[in-house]
Amino acid sequence: MSAAPELLQAGTAEADLRQARELLTGFEQAHFAARLQQIAAQRLSPAQALELDAFRLMGAAVMPETEPQALLLKARELLTLAQLQQALLAEAAIWRAIQWLQTRMKLHHAALESVAMAGELYMQAGEHELARLMRVSRCPVLFMAEMYPELREACATLMQQREDLPAPAYQLLLNNGASAAYYLANEEEDAERAQAFWRECLELHGQSLAFTRVHGLVYAGLVAHLNLAVVNATLGRCEPCRAHLAALREGCGDQPLQASWQLWAQLCEVLLLCHEGAPEQAWPALLALEAALDQAGSNSVGHREAWLHALRRFGRRWGHDEVAMQAALTLLRLERQRKRELSRALGETVNAVIERPHLLHENEQLARQGSELELSLAQRNQELSGALAKVQAEASIRAAAEVALQRAHDELERQVEQRSAELAEALRTLMQQEKQLALSRMVVGVAHEMNTPLGNARMAASTVQARCQSLIEGLAGNTLRRLELAAALEALSQSGAVIDRALDRAGELVQRFKALSISQHSEACMEFDLIALLRGSEAQWRETAPEQAFSFKLDGPASLSLRGYPGALKEVWRQLFENSVRHGWQGRGDDARLLLVVQPDGDQLQLDWQDNGRGIAAEHLDHVMEPFYTTQLGQSGTGLGLSTVNSLVCDLMRGQVEVHSSPGLGCLVRMRLPLRAPR
Repeated sequence: MSAAPELLQAGTAEADLRQARELLTGFEQAHFAARLQQIAAQRLSPAQALELDAFRLMGAAVMPETEPQALLLKARELLTLAQLQQALLAEAAIWRAIQWLQTRMKLHHAALESVAMAGELYMQAGEHELARLMRVSRCPVLFMAEMYPELREACATLMQQREDLPAPAYQLLLNNGASAAYYLANEEEDAERAQAFWRECLELHGQSLAFTRVHGLVYAGLVAHLNLAVVNATLGRCEPCRAHLAALREGCGDQPLQASWQLWAQLCEVLLLCHEGAPEQAWPALLALEAALDQAGSNSVGHREAWLHALRRFGRRWGHDEVAMQAALTLLRLERQRKRELSRALGETVNAVIERPHLLHENEQLARQGSELELSLAQRNQELSGALAKVQAEASIRAAAEVALQRAHDELERQVEQRSAELAEALRTLMQQEKQLALSRMVVGVAHEMNTPLGNARMAASTVQARCQSLIEGLAGNTLRRLELAAALEALSQSGAVIDRALDRAGELVQRFKALSISQHSEACMEFDLIALLRGSEAQWRETAPEQAFSFKLDGPASLSLRGYPGALKEVWRQLFENSVRHGWQGRGDDARLLLVVQPDGDQLQLDWQDNGRGIAAEHLDHVMEPFYTTQLGQSGTGLGLSTVNSLVCDLMRGQVEVHSSPGLGCLVRMRLPLRAPR
């Protein structure tokens, strides 16, 4: 598999770099290693050398053995150099390399911002066509971020400007648009809309294949054959699928298929057997694919999803309902896992955006200091040159001048090394902060909740200060009366109580906030009787809310041995009880009821917590596990209860939590825990 001849034509350094700027967007990037070597052999300006280094980083970004964090640090160093030289094209190329690295690290929102920075720099440099190409480069990032509706719309809009785009860029739009339709079809429940997406997917892949033949995009053509084979196999179009598989193998020639392609081809063969063969032969073959997927590991995510969709579809058709249901649950779990990763990436992106103004300010300071150092060095050299010209006949003066020059040079090097160390430290700090979760909403919630107790404490402290000052003045003037002293002491006592309650409330909020992280939970895993623990907790609940009368019923075995974290479980029940008291039973009076159902299920335990409270509205149900989400913010709730429950059950105990509720029908919190938690 080789690139088309016109892609490897040699020219001047600027022409070669321009071609690289235009073509390092599509599938043909794998063929540019030789071209970059050709460019490196030519005489380059400093700005061109920086741009070439950026393109090399882009090539290294797709290599699985490279560490993206190290490459990102290198890219930040190159970015500083490009900004010092005011090399707009090099700076844009570096932002493109940063985007590739951020995409690999799943920092998709930061990658979208980086490609936007590159487009803006190309606009400033007058390269409007390259700025348009950056809009094309957004599409793979949207695909990685699973923003399929946005990707489909973006591809459709850009494909209307076909005459303004290079061939690889337009082919990339065709492929991404088809991929968006493919995943939307898999996710669509409505059969008619799903068929429309499948037709759109086939049409775009067909256009992509025809386009690659016209423009000699060999590698992209093989990918188009593979995509068409997979889509046709999924839809049961057996003959077209076999034709595209044959074309794929023929295009590879004597070279074996890539491991990922081979796995797709194997999946297509099994799907064809499912559509054409007998169920007793096809179903075992479909199940046997799991071994190949397990062997491929993390490189088989897309294959595994396609396999799970096939299990769900054919399992229902052939009566294997249990396997089909398990496949559907696995797909749902994979989707939730991806959403968590995307949320984490969004948080890291928010941190990067918050830190960027500070970094830009430091870069400006470094650039200004570098210019001042260069000017100072130039002035010093001029002074020394004048002094040397005047005292050429005196060797001693010349030697002293040389010593002074060396000292100035050493001092300059020391300052440069110091500034470089400061810049490296700033970059390391930025990288560390990019790995942290976004806490913007949490910070707002904590600030809002802490404001009331701290405000009360401050007001009470001001009262104490004023009373103390009044007592001091009365004592100094010998005018203090016993009645005034008693009133002052009473006010001081009341203010002290207010401060104590406010600080208790603030401390409680801090402890609840710390409970969101399981790293704060240091309890050891141990054996205990779950039923006895529940019975003992009932008394604590009644002591916690003596004003709330409620009836309690426990439905389960007489005893149940469990290995886990009793302290964490008690904290989970405490949070659930507080939720029932504060949100569910308001206005219930003596009619409050609480039911706990404990049901062992194999090596798992199902525990249902059910109250007869007011329930939860549908618009709030999907958000109740989010930290600081509450309908009573600033009144009585902090929004940390169910978030703490979710953290302890899912992260610490390796369990699952589900919340089911309807307005007026109470709330059911269902927890599934392992009976034998890992030590």
